[in-house]
Amino acid sequence: MERARFFVPVEDKRDNKIIIDDGENTHLFSVLRLRVGDRIDVCLNDGNVYFCELADVNKKQSIANIIEVVTPQRRKNKIALFMALTKSERMDIAIQKCTELGVDEIYPFESEYCTVKDKGGKVERFNRVALAACKQSGRALLPIIYETKTFKGMLDTLKSFSQIVVAYENDGTNAREVLSKFDNTKDTAIIIGSEGGFSKKEIDELVERGAKVVSLGVNILRAETASIALLSALNYQFDFWKK
Repeated sequence: MERARFFVPVEDKRDNKIIIDDGENTHLFSVLRLRVGDRIDVCLNDGNVYFCELADVNKKQSIANIIEVVTPQRRKNKIALFMALTKSERMDIAIQKCTELGVDEIYPFESEYCTVKDKGGKVERFNRVALAACKQSGRALLPIIYETKTFKGMLDTLKSFSQIVVAYENDGTNAREVLSKFDNTKDTAIIIGSEGGFSKKEIDELVERGAKVVSLGVNILRAETASIALLSALNYQFDFWKK
């Protein structure tokens, strides 16, 4: 049986012990009903996986003894998803699946044709979705999810990325030809629009920032599908599929 995985703050590691409390302990104690002697994986969001045995379990907090520390292999570059706000369930799917596919950072933003606005609290929801996806997929590091940016703020953030690709349904450029020239050692940004897509003005501004505009084929994809498709293509190009 696969071991349960828990994410706790790094400061909750005390020498060879890890303290598990709050929501993670509720899941451990009340949902999974784990007991002393059960073995679990704990991640401190430092890139390591701590293989542990539970030494004390109670409703308030639990204590796990560290048995072994493993450092999973990581990719050479950072991949960030810039995702225009969409309806909640579609945004959740994009964050969930892109977390499973190994995205490192997620930047929600508002564009001209967004019908959804961030009135506060969205990043907390996004982080909960990403946490569940990390546990399911066996990731050791949570993606960093930023507060929602304006379109201008998103453009400014792109300055820190060497390679930028944006999916645009009105462009005919072959994505395979563009991605084949990308370097797997350089930080890369993927940009996906909302249900309404991008305006021509926004695409022009993205191109001015160095973005490569590509088509994802003859079919019009939903925003969440486009994010999964483009990240999967990058993973293939960067040889991220191998263990």
